[in-house]
Amino acid sequence: MRSRTQKIADMAIFIALGVVLNLCSFQSFGTYLGRISLVYLFCYLSGYILGPWQGFVVAYVADLIPGIFFPTGPYSVMISVSNATMALIAGCYGRYTNWRVIYKLIATVITTFLVCTLTLTVIGEVNSVLIIPVGEYEAASLYSMYPYTLAKVIIGEGLGVKEPYFQMLLAKAIQQPLWIVLNSVVTFLIYSRLQPILRRGGYISQEEKKNMYGNSPSRYDGVVIAGMPAAGNQPSKQDGVVIGKN
Repeated sequence: MRSRTQKIADMAIFIALGVVLNLCSFQSFGTYLGRISLVYLFCYLSGYILGPWQGFVVAYVADLIPGIFFPTGPYSVMISVSNATMALIAGCYGRYTNWRVIYKLIATVITTFLVCTLTLTVIGEVNSVLIIPVGEYEAASLYSMYPYTLAKVIIGEGLGVKEPYFQMLLAKAIQQPLWIVLNSVVTFLIYSRLQPILRRGGYISQEEKKNMYGNSPSRYDGVVIAGMPAAGNQPSKQDGVVIGKN
């Protein structure tokens, strides 16, 4: 297990990395696919490596600092909460399940997409658009960008749904899966390679190690290594011992 000082240092390093990644995001091909961002990668790795609650704090602060000191749009507390919740969910799957890395990642992606991307982030972006004049920031003009214009056509004009939340939700559902898949592939490649290093460095708790190794069935489960003593022999401590029984 890592000491408290080591954990604080790890959090500081991850916060600095998160701020850099946040500032390095940039607009992709015109306005069609939104901003190229590694926020999913950062939040997933923060949760997996640091654990759920440390990951939560790191992801929140890493979004808060650029939002206050290097704003490129209106700051939304809800979006910071969304990123933090993403790391929290990743940390819970990483810490409290004994699944293989690929299954943890799939569960993380599905859960965070529903809870964070399509709920918390959408609420945060809708509120940001509604409370400031259109055109003051890039985020304020989202409704003039693809796929938001497509969402307005599909459910706004086609179905008569004028509620901004549902239009933003559909736009996110169209736009974000591509970036989530790309972020997830990179996350898998990095995290799976880091497993031996994390174990040696004490980043994986004893409980997590138990989940990963201690409960898995063995080829020797149920094998009796010593049976009944031969006639005339005294029983020994090993008689009847069964390997692999919990």
